[in-house]
Amino acid sequence: MRAALVYDEALTAYNLGASHPLKPERLRLTRALIQATCPPNGACRELPPRLATEDDLLPVHSADYLAEVRRLSVSPRSAPRPGYGFEVADNPPFAGMWEASLRYTGASLAAAELVLSGQAQVAFSIAGGLHHAMRSRASGFCIFNDCAVAIYRLLREVDRVAYVDVDAHHGDGVQAAFYSDPRVLTISIHESGRYLFPGTGFPEEVGEGAGVGFSVNVPLPPATGDDAYQLVFDGVIVPLLKAFRPDVIVTQLGADSHLSDPLAHLCVTTHTYEHVLASFASFGLPWVALGGGGYNLQAVPRVWALAWAAMCGCDVPDAMPRSQLAHYGTEAIRDPVRTASEAKVTEAVAAVIDRVKELVFPTHGL
Repeated sequence: MRAALVYDEALTAYNLGASHPLKPERLRLTRALIQATCPPNGACRELPPRLATEDDLLPVHSADYLAEVRRLSVSPRSAPRPGYGFEVADNPPFAGMWEASLRYTGASLAAAELVLSGQAQVAFSIAGGLHHAMRSRASGFCIFNDCAVAIYRLLREVDRVAYVDVDAHHGDGVQAAFYSDPRVLTISIHESGRYLFPGTGFPEEVGEGAGVGFSVNVPLPPATGDDAYQLVFDGVIVPLLKAFRPDVIVTQLGADSHLSDPLAHLCVTTHTYEHVLASFASFGLPWVALGGGGYNLQAVPRVWALAWAAMCGCDVPDAMPRSQLAHYGTEAIRDPVRTASEAKVTEAVAAVIDRVKELVFPTHGL
């Protein structure tokens, strides 16, 4: 099997509230657009997730945190115990939270296991990518850190994993999980923490102990367009991946770097996502792809449907399928034009590139 889409309608069975940005419709709309553009069949198949177990979670999350998630799942109106992140509006407890979180984490585990077994060259868990959850704290809409859980599962059978996060928000929870571990190269390209949650992810965060040089952060200024973003990717991320020589690549494909996203301020288009995806595919390595952020319901499905097409080798035409026109209000899947960065943005990005190279390239012989 070339590619597996890990999906089940049960993954949409969560409710964070009518005004919460992390809406289950993101998943339903993505699957509908995938079915209309590059439907799973033959060498590219849709497969169901499994439920994560507590044993799967314990390398990443503390037992007391898991107990609090379970308690609030049964009694979501009870007062959250302080320090676990549920007193914050971003992470409202809801009935069935435990089961829903086990399910999306299990979907990412299923993707990792499909790749490990050789059943699929790439597996895509669109419900995954919840990269902010910490060891004992929910954060940024994330209850369990499925990214880190999946990486720990991979490390039971491989030696080196590269994690690349293109979400507009810093992948802080994954970085924290592997900050001293040289087996995992974590790379996050995101809007600078000077302007955006979680306020971290600066170039100087390079790891600690044996992990120094294996945590890579590329913070970008607001209004970074396609040209500057691709310069970063080709000039920093590609050389690092080649030097690190991972056994498996894990990618978090947050769609909130898209210029239309309401919660971030980057200005990249579908063209950059396709550029990045083609680069990942070109390595020819086992690849676990996860979803992530993205809060414009007209943009997220287009980005992730194009991602699935890149994984399957589908030639998706620009024209929006007729069955999808009513929702998207556009006749094209791809954005019409590429975005260019202003001179001051390009200069700021160049300075970030230089700083990242100075701090981490020597570790990798670059």
